Amino acid sequence: MTDVEERPAPPVTVFYDHGAEQVVLGSMLHDPLLVAEVEAIVSARSFHKPCHPILFETITELREKGRKTDPVSVAGHLADKELLGRLPGGVDYLRELLAAVPLTATVGEATHFARTVADKAVLRDLDAGLAQIRTAIRSGEATSPAELLERTRVMVTDLAQRAAGEGGPKRWRDIIRPALDEIERISEEGAGPPGIPTGISDLDRLIHGLQRQKLIIIAGIPGGGKTTLGAGDFVRSAAFKHRRATGVFSLEMTEQELFNRLICAAAQVPSDKVTEGTLDLDDWTAIARMCGDTEDAPLWIDDSKGLTMADIRVRARRLKQQHDLELVVIDYLGLIESTSSAPRNQQIDEIARSAKNLAGELDLPVVLLAQMNRNYAQRADKRPILTDLKESGGIEAHADVVIFVHREEQFDKTKRVGEADLIVEKNRGGARGTVEVAAQLHLNRFMSMALPEEVGSR
Repeated sequence: MTDVEERPAPPVTVFYDHGAEQVVLGSMLHDPLLVAEVEAIVSARSFHKPCHPILFETITELREKGRKTDPVSVAGHLADKELLGRLPGGVDYLRELLAAVPLTATVGEATHFARTVADKAVLRDLDAGLAQIRTAIRSGEATSPAELLERTRVMVTDLAQRAAGEGGPKRWRDIIRPALDEIERISEEGAGPPGIPTGISDLDRLIHGLQRQKLIIIAGIPGGGKTTLGAGDFVRSAAFKHRRATGVFSLEMTEQELFNRLICAAAQVPSDKVTEGTLDLDDWTAIARMCGDTEDAPLWIDDSKGLTMADIRVRARRLKQQHDLELVVIDYLGLIESTSSAPRNQQIDEIARSAKNLAGELDLPVVLLAQMNRNYAQRADKRPILTDLKESGGIEAHADVVIFVHREEQFDKTKRVGEADLIVEKNRGGARGTVEVAAQLHLNRFMSMALPEEVGSR
């Protein structure tokens, strides 16, 4: 036999403290005033012995109904629900729990043992979660290391919050100071939108800029200008003009294509001249000047294809840690890969939820570009509505802001040539409305009709 085969199996560790669980439940039976104190620390799932979650839920249920939580009342309630037989020894087990509690049981003792029970539950969940990760690694279930890392991070973060008691209700006095600090920060920044300016003043007045923790959806039909707006105008305003660290995940265009669009828009050079190789001296001068002006712009472009949201989260998190990332733009939703075998509409729902979670986790706005349903163009009324979003249910549910890019000349070449409507169809916490802009698509940009100065103009 090899050395490996001769090694004894490691002992199985059970993360469970029977005595602590008994003291906690016994304290709840002994003194009804301790029920609320214990309930703030543990839940039914914190207990390991099978009958203990039943007892915990029974005691808390009786308390919520304003009824007694003494052993007689608990036994009667369990008997009514035909659950008394689930206790080893029936009523005698309730007496055993009471006997485990000192006659002078205090709040401090009860909460101490409750924290022990809660800590053991976290260890059990961590052990089970790591076992699932190991199984996924060895079975090849996961499609990429990034997915495994993301699953591990989410699990550890959730358990860390539970262990620290985070994520629950906050008392009003604990909310006041951070909230006032945020109001003061906005006031000190002076006039302008509280979020990152979009570069289109009328739009900023409506949505108050690109605000932290918000998911902003920009939707349109192919060729309508959603990339021009989201990966063009928004990015130039954020990174070039306001020097806000911006990360663009371009799943459709290459970095060269995106560079051409951004630099031509900033230098006011028709992009066709770049693709056709017909730049003149003035064009070259304008482009060179703009490259110099934006060389140190805090802009990062990732044109990797076939990314999952797990991949994007890992890369965005790295940019946040290294460069204090302030804005994420993803072009576009339909090209984000899913590791799920569920129907596409469910995959889209999960992707949108993950994008919203990313905005909250990194405390920044996430701009996600999306396509519209094909049957939208067949309607007599071409003005888009939320249900026109492709696989719309999950997108509109998770989005804070939905902006449709609508150009009438795409359907009738004689109507409103060179103009577009930015239709804010959803604006959580704000008003909906329509912003009219000049569509200078030959320069890969939209221009606010209320603001003659354009971002990065020469």
